[in-house]
Amino acid sequence: MTREPTAASLVAEGFSRIADAVGIVLLGVLGSRMFFVFDSALQGSALFVGLIGLLACWTDRSAKKDAPLAMLAYVAIGLLSAAVHRWSTVAATPEPAWLSLFSSASHLAVMAVFIYGAAYLLRSTSRLSWFVIVMVASIGVLAAQIAFDRASTGFVYVRGGPSLASVPHWGGIHGASLFLTMALPLIAAIGLAGRYPARVLAAIIAATGFLVVEFLNGSRGGLVAMASVIAAMLLFATLSRRRPRPRAWTLWSAVAALSLGSVLLVWLQRAAVEGGENLSGRIFIWGGTARLVLDHPWLGVGPGNFAQAIADSDHAAFYLAHYGGLHNAHNMYLHVAAEAGVLGALCLSAFLAWSLGACWRSWMRGSAPIVSLGIMFSLLGLVVHSASENFLDARAEVERTRLLVWMVLAAACALQRLPRAYSVQRT
Repeated sequence: MTREPTAASLVAEGFSRIADAVGIVLLGVLGSRMFFVFDSALQGSALFVGLIGLLACWTDRSAKKDAPLAMLAYVAIGLLSAAVHRWSTVAATPEPAWLSLFSSASHLAVMAVFIYGAAYLLRSTSRLSWFVIVMVASIGVLAAQIAFDRASTGFVYVRGGPSLASVPHWGGIHGASLFLTMALPLIAAIGLAGRYPARVLAAIIAATGFLVVEFLNGSRGGLVAMASVIAAMLLFATLSRRRPRPRAWTLWSAVAALSLGSVLLVWLQRAAVEGGENLSGRIFIWGGTARLVLDHPWLGVGPGNFAQAIADSDHAAFYLAHYGGLHNAHNMYLHVAAEAGVLGALCLSAFLAWSLGACWRSWMRGSAPIVSLGIMFSLLGLVVHSASENFLDARAEVERTRLLVWMVLAAACALQRLPRAYSVQRT
């Protein structure tokens, strides 16, 4: 017997639909601001969009309301670390504002709210498809601007020199390189998921264009990340050629091969390091940050405290003496371990692994196969690129790249909630 809807349930359903419509529009506006309007306060807008999506989700009786536990654990550890390190300062004030205990980690709370809310707003195949299309087109505009700037300056690139006119708003050449790195697999997935020659050719041409612009952009970390993603996609295509929907060993084989290739790359670079090459000072930064992590392994030095802590510790004295100020570890995993402890870094890594798995499971279910593969390899590019840069801290200069990462992670969470399109044969 079907229960008649109550007045309260009808009101909740109506509110959910209104919030959903408003939220998806504001999410589009936020994306356009990220790409084309170089203003600030993107984090506040992201929080607003996330709250609307959260309210729409919780008033929708049929919506799944689970959240990635690894993400929640990472945010909780970051907030705890901030509170512990700010306790004495806040408690010493005449009228303590206890919420300010968490101010240095507020971007983590915003991240959780935004990813949860945006995942609900992107919960359908059509919305995810349009999300990917608009993102690729927008990054294509950025790529064209970078190419024009390089051509107009005679393709001159001075290592350590000033950024291109087209990239300061993206956090310099490395921030722009993350956009390019994450866009390449989104377009290449058209050829990877579909076996039509025209699709494959179009994907190859577009991906080659992004690779060329990455080379012109001048970020070595971005080039390594792009090369790793391309190698992983080629290996994936080779291993899955005989079976349209292979088992999980295909993914793990690709990851293992990528890891082996990374180890080989480090081994090949050993002679250059021994000969004095320091990767623009990163060798000194990573060594000093690792020692800082060993000094504070449990809760780190607190979010936002890396620059002061590394200077006070004297672990990076050589870098500071020869290169100047140091505001981040140029490695997301080491930076998070330094600020939120080893457990915080492990939780973040687990969240990234869960997101990759969510994309894989969506592809195995036949749910938006092109989007699933594109988001999965885009996240793989983030994982690799983050070994040489940090795109998730609270610095204003990485606000756009941070929001880009949040959006892609929200898309991965949305893919996890898509229904099965067809059964997968396991014989």
